[in-house]
Amino acid sequence: MPLPSEKDDKIRNHFDELIAEVESLLAELDEYDPCQYSRYRQWIVKTDALLQMLFDNSKQGEKYQEIILYDTSLGQSSGSPHWYMTAHDILRKAAALKGIRDSYINGFYVSLEQKIVANVSADYMEQAEALLEAGYYVPTAVLCGAVLEDALRRLCQRQTPPIDIVKSNGDKKTLEPLIQDLQKANEFNKLVADQLRAWAKIRNYAAHGEFSEFTREQVDLMLPGVKQFLAEHL
Repeated sequence: MPLPSEKDDKIRNHFDELIAEVESLLAELDEYDPCQYSRYRQWIVKTDALLQMLFDNSKQGEKYQEIILYDTSLGQSSGSPHWYMTAHDILRKAAALKGIRDSYINGFYVSLEQKIVANVSADYMEQAEALLEAGYYVPTAVLCGAVLEDALRRLCQRQTPPIDIVKSNGDKKTLEPLIQDLQKANEFNKLVADQLRAWAKIRNYAAHGEFSEFTREQVDLMLPGVKQFLAEHL
């Protein structure tokens, strides 16, 4: 799965926590207990927040939110949510959430994963912009190069069949072999590959303290160039 492992773990754990909560509620269900009704409402709000985060305003997300927020069996698919606390309704919503979780774990939400990866990369690029604006062009080059290397690894994993991102000795491939492999797979042409190699050199010079081998102006061009590459390929 191309999501950052930390982000992926948080999403999986949150699914498990919500499922555990609703199963506990079902085991102790008393439809007339106001405390349990409060727990039920809280569960719905937290579940809806997770679905909004995962699916944003997509049609797929709207369908899932209707299952959680509305009792579509009664034809209530718009307006204010109707949060009935019956065993049947809770079971239906719990089953839906388990299905969404299983689909997520099995990798059926590829576009979702790519969106989150793109957002994470964008966050790092914003940090790089802040560094450059503050005059720190050397760490900007290092950070841009790191984001680019991560993006190339993900692109390798998305190829059919996936391209190995490790060497035969178990070491991770560096920028140059990643670029070469993706060019061979026609992910981009030679002109783009040459530009990627130029950025890779700047990153390596910056990371190894060879500061005289590149200039602030070159980093000024590298930053928007890497951003454009990410926008086109991630």
